[in-house]
Amino acid sequence: MKLLKNSFIKIIYCSIFISLCSCQLVVDLDDRIPKYALDADDAIVNERTAELALIGVYAGFRQRGTAEGTPQIFLLPSILSGAGTPNLAFNNTPEMASYVINNPISSGTLFNVACYARMYEIVNRCNWLIEKVTLLTGEDFTTPGRQAEILAEAKAIRATAHFYLLRLWGQFYDLDSKYGITLRTDPVRSGEALPRNTVAEVYDAIIDDLDEAIANAPALRAKYYINTTYAKGLKAKVLLYQGNYQGAALLAKDVIENSGSNFVLAADYLDQFDNTSTVIYDNPEVLFGSKGDISESILGIGNYTGFWMEVNAEVLNEVANGITTIGGQHIRHDGDRISSTIFDAGATGMDTRKYITRGSTDRYEMIYHLRMAEVYLIYAEAAARAAGSVTAEALDALNTIRERAGASSIGGDGFETYPSTISMSEFLEAVRIEKYIELAIEIGEEWFDLVRYHFVDDFDITIVKSTATNPDKYILPIEASSIEVGGFVVEQNPSY
Repeated sequence: MKLLKNSFIKIIYCSIFISLCSCQLVVDLDDRIPKYALDADDAIVNERTAELALIGVYAGFRQRGTAEGTPQIFLLPSILSGAGTPNLAFNNTPEMASYVINNPISSGTLFNVACYARMYEIVNRCNWLIEKVTLLTGEDFTTPGRQAEILAEAKAIRATAHFYLLRLWGQFYDLDSKYGITLRTDPVRSGEALPRNTVAEVYDAIIDDLDEAIANAPALRAKYYINTTYAKGLKAKVLLYQGNYQGAALLAKDVIENSGSNFVLAADYLDQFDNTSTVIYDNPEVLFGSKGDISESILGIGNYTGFWMEVNAEVLNEVANGITTIGGQHIRHDGDRISSTIFDAGATGMDTRKYITRGSTDRYEMIYHLRMAEVYLIYAEAAARAAGSVTAEALDALNTIRERAGASSIGGDGFETYPSTISMSEFLEAVRIEKYIELAIEIGEEWFDLVRYHFVDDFDITIVKSTATNPDKYILPIEASSIEVGGFVVEQNPSY
């Protein structure tokens, strides 16, 4: 396969050496051109070559090596929350120990810088594709409307990567904060460092990209490609993070009610994680997922759970077996979602059945960037916060997820639906716990919920994770050597 100069493979070639935000690369990128590279001007010239480049964009979410950032960016948040823990036999390093105690080190890191660089690599792939496809004309495309669709898909992926970066390295919870991330909307052509954007500026850019995807992305090619429903769902999630609860509720409701039969809750919670065949790629609940299959290398997450990060069964079981008492009714948090999705993998520790495990001959795996169940819970929280009370619709959205998991609506003790007498504070906590259980060991969402609740509701995170005592360290540091090499243009996060 020919390589693309200034493009995707070029960034693969130096991804460990460059953090596109903090500029670890001190020489011009042209000094690191792979042999036999093609200039991007020559590589993306028509619909066929644009489609090939788009495949390279999607491939950014796949694992390529043992420390290249894709799996870890979804697993690190669960170590911060306590839902996961490093396997001390295989991953016993000072860096990992620092995440366990919620005091991340800021220099000499491997996985921190790998996750950071990988997301910016994805952003840069998008930027090259967007620039070159924009310069093409309608005559270069044989499929009507495909040029606009490719641009929309690339912008939605760029929004996704920027969002992942903001959540881990920016103060996403404070719209007035100067500690956003460095936005990259143009291809990288040199090692010049750029300063950080504000949190508000980053959110604006993410929403702009998602709005274009909502307007122009395909309705559905396959669940492992960007579509308008995913763009709407992700925008609802971003609005929730921003605190725009009315906007988040309206958009989440639209996704739930108007997305058609291809985007609905799966009938059975466990069946949607059956990774023994390609049926997993047709999961009606997935809005967008990254795909791996038997003909390709392992996608990533399943290759890392169990030995790189063990499932913390004690913590998960404690959450699942917890009880909330409402009006004398003792309501258990879970039925069997946790107990049926974790298992003892032997020497490599506790693992999750949600992802294919190492050594399997069948490698059908999907990273669940967004599932319909999460959209229901986004709606439940946003609708209640927007109204200032527990509306019937918000309660119904929460209970729909519980009923799918087998909760009874009879009204006794045990795994039951929540009653209409639930208070606002009880409801918000119920939504947080429900999302924790429903999405356990998928992409680390439980950690970001803890952080949001801390800053919105003054929730005490130490009740869940006793070592999470410093709010400044709810986000990760930017690798110190990257800041130094970039001439200190990029400001470090507070307390690091």
